[in-house]
Amino acid sequence: MSAGLLDTSVWIAGEVGRLLDTAALPDEAYVCVVTLAELQAGVLAAPDTRTRVARLATVERLAGLEPLAVDGAVARQWASLRVQLHEAGRSMGINDLWIAAVALANGLPVVTQDSGFDVLGELGALEVIRV
Repeated sequence: MSAGLLDTSVWIAGEVGRLLDTAALPDEAYVCVVTLAELQAGVLAAPDTRTRVARLATVERLAGLEPLAVDGAVARQWASLRVQLHEAGRSMGINDLWIAAVALANGLPVVTQDSGFDVLGELGALEVIRV
């Protein structure tokens, strides 16, 4: 059985009209608190009622999942990734870096449609599954 940490881009794919490569999705999907925060912010920042309703439906779909937390192990992974990026002269979004750290601390690949994670895959720091 495969498992992976789905980043925000995967959870919102349907609401924004993007197709997913469902064959590449893991059997067991995880979410982290950073993604939940991004999704909640999206609801609050919705420009209109229709968008807010669609975004809220995405948040509600995840209500039954226990999110993976940020803890000491995640903080250590985040620091290590941050230094690796700096030494390579590369950068990535701060929230994506936290999501990657959660994945590493839990022994999971990141499942994404976001090219922002590619740099970590290129550095060999993280398994990235594109869907």
